[in-house]
Amino acid sequence: MKTKFIIVEGKQIGIVGLDDVLEELYRSGRKPDERLKDYLLKRLKQFNYIPSSKQALYAQAFWDEYRRFLNLKEGRVKEKKKSLKTWRGIPREEIPWSPRIMEELCDGCKVCLEFCSFGVYEYDEKTNKVIVANPFNCEVGCSICAAKCKPKAIIFPPLSILELYRKR
Repeated sequence: MKTKFIIVEGKQIGIVGLDDVLEELYRSGRKPDERLKDYLLKRLKQFNYIPSSKQALYAQAFWDEYRRFLNLKEGRVKEKKKSLKTWRGIPREEIPWSPRIMEELCDGCKVCLEFCSFGVYEYDEKTNKVIVANPFNCEVGCSICAAKCKPKAIIFPPLSILELYRKR
């Protein structure tokens, strides 16, 4: 089983078996309803330690990841293949810097999608919301899209998290 990195509470977390579970759900035709959060949490706790005080946050992150996975599989968004670069000599995929969209606040205006030149965002026609389709395309340290978002639906990890990587 492989490890996939996701963002939980602004931190990059490696989750063992996530891709396998998502693929299994997709093949079974399971749609991302609210009950799926509990199922994902239960399944992934078999392979990963998840602090009991953070289970709701992890469940939401797993559910968000499944929705992204479905959007890619069903062709609603296209994965932009871009060779990942390094940041200060560290592979980009190891730097926990990418936006998260709080779906309940997103009004689907597409300002972030139109502003971002790095191909981070895609528009989901089914939900009429913007999604983070290519998180590692995000320029490390940039968060201008969050400032442009009027409903304040875009959040980033704190800049201080990058200090850990500057000192490597």
